Amino acid sequence: MKKTVHIIYPSNIHLDVNPWSIGNNVIKSLKKFFNIKTYLWTSLGKINPNKGDVLIGHCNSNPYTIFQRSLSNKNWSKIILLQPYNEDPLQLSYLYNVVPKCDYFLAICGDYWFKRIPTSKFKKWKHKMIQVNLGINKNLYPFIKRKFNKIGKRKFLYIGNDYAYNNYAKNLPYLKKISKSLGQEQFATMGNKRVEGIKHFGWLNFQNKKSLEAVKNFDFLIQTSTNDANPSTILEAISWGLIPVSTKQCGYVNENSIVNIPLNNVKKTKKILNNLIYFNDVKLKKMQTNNYNLLKRKYNWSIFQNIIYETVILKKNNLKAVKYKWSEELFFKVKKKESPNYFLKPYMIYTILKANLSMLIKKYFLKKKYN
Repeated sequence: MKKTVHIIYPSNIHLDVNPWSIGNNVIKSLKKFFNIKTYLWTSLGKINPNKGDVLIGHCNSNPYTIFQRSLSNKNWSKIILLQPYNEDPLQLSYLYNVVPKCDYFLAICGDYWFKRIPTSKFKKWKHKMIQVNLGINKNLYPFIKRKFNKIGKRKFLYIGNDYAYNNYAKNLPYLKKISKSLGQEQFATMGNKRVEGIKHFGWLNFQNKKSLEAVKNFDFLIQTSTNDANPSTILEAISWGLIPVSTKQCGYVNENSIVNIPLNNVKKTKKILNNLIYFNDVKLKKMQTNNYNLLKRKYNWSIFQNIIYETVILKKNNLKAVKYKWSEELFFKVKKKESPNYFLKPYMIYTILKANLSMLIKKYFLKKKYN
């Protein structure tokens, strides 16, 4: 009889974009070998597994949500944490008492963050951690950038959101300073945030041709985050044909055609961007090709699925203890309370209650099953 894998991650075959694409590809990697049950990470429910079942998924910061509530059941054969990782204690300190209960932490992050683990505040987790890169469905992000703007007049586009629950470290004040230094008419933003003086498109559906026409007017994607695991917008930009420009703190580093800019150093950043906007078309097209090959070689869902398969099915349990010093525990507890994600803050309480009310309405009134 097949065992069941319980997956706590958004999934929807009709939404093949992040974060649903992550859950979709976890399912694809395991559905031949297990029965699959999926849950929303905001659920206040608790899973009661059969002996030998596997738990894999994203842990909400609220201790009364489903991942944390289900950890203590002794029927699990393996427990795997799967979520973005960076070094920001405000984003990750709530996991200090979660990671020790897991066999593995599949850390969605770029090389920059993974290589720094041994010297980070989270070094005690290293023996449980496996790096996972995101992938992209290139059919949903067709190559559109076939002609660059005139030399010296090239344009930069920021795409993203900075909600409290995960992406508040986008560092948009730095983007504002960069744009002022280089010329604000060469910048624009798409997403939930305006930057004063910069053209703002708001929310756009990137499966819509009109939205792609707006994207096509730009030459570079720019990301200025202080702590970002590895934003999928960079992969999307590569697939469209834009050249990514980002801080190393976005996770992407030592990739020749992903241009890194220093964190919070406007003078050096301006010099790098000024050089870029004067590159000839031949050089930019070569960068496009290098980046597109990077999607095939490194950032694709086949590799992602293989890592999920190997961790769930082939790797032995890893319950080696995580032992903290008292000072480390104190540090994590303090940072957890300082975080925008702290579960007792009114915004977070409201978010959880609203999400669970929505689940109940869909389950009992719209006849749609949610676990």
